[in-house]
Amino acid sequence: MKIERFNIGDDFVCNMYIVGEEGEPCIVVDPGADPNGFIEKYVNKHHNGQIAGFLLTHGHYDHIEGLKVCTIKAPVHIHLLEEEFLTEPAYNLSLEFNDHLSIKSLNTIIFTDGETLNIGSYVIKAIHTPFHTRGSSCFYFEKEHVLFSGDTLFHLSIGRTDLPTGSPKTTESSLKKLAVLPPKTKVYPGHGPATTIGDELRLNPYVMRLKK
Repeated sequence: MKIERFNIGDDFVCNMYIVGEEGEPCIVVDPGADPNGFIEKYVNKHHNGQIAGFLLTHGHYDHIEGLKVCTIKAPVHIHLLEEEFLTEPAYNLSLEFNDHLSIKSLNTIIFTDGETLNIGSYVIKAIHTPFHTRGSSCFYFEKEHVLFSGDTLFHLSIGRTDLPTGSPKTTESSLKKLAVLPPKTKVYPGHGPATTIGDELRLNPYVMRLKK
């Protein structure tokens, strides 16, 4: 499984991932701001201009803005409770930066907790982790032992709960869904370096509390 990580964005840099073997349709996870058309250029060069689907861990503008400029059309997968973030600047936080990001006319595919997504050659489980935002989700590639955690789980930390629709009360229940994954699972977060579930169980104070 080939995974390329790119730091992409303007005001805030997020991790965008392009998943897929060379020459095959790819999956783009969290396409951040892309004023120079990098996503399209990269996909044209390495994946014959084919995107099998976009995966959105949540709807904050730094994770979705690239959808506005990418002309390669593909299904956009987002949780049921997060869909409104695509068109509502107050929710996607662009309003905080004097912008009014609203992305419409997308081929949106809505999922809910535990749903299986079949995209290209990959089988992906959607895990709803609603504390950073109400529809925040992680994507688990069970066969490949890979998790894209968005702003739910970082290396030695977790996402904020004080932004619109965030919920401190659901932090523990959300993290428990990830803590039961195999320790060898490689975790690719929305910001910062990659980690593993095992390392976070041992070292992340927010995850370590779950054992008590």
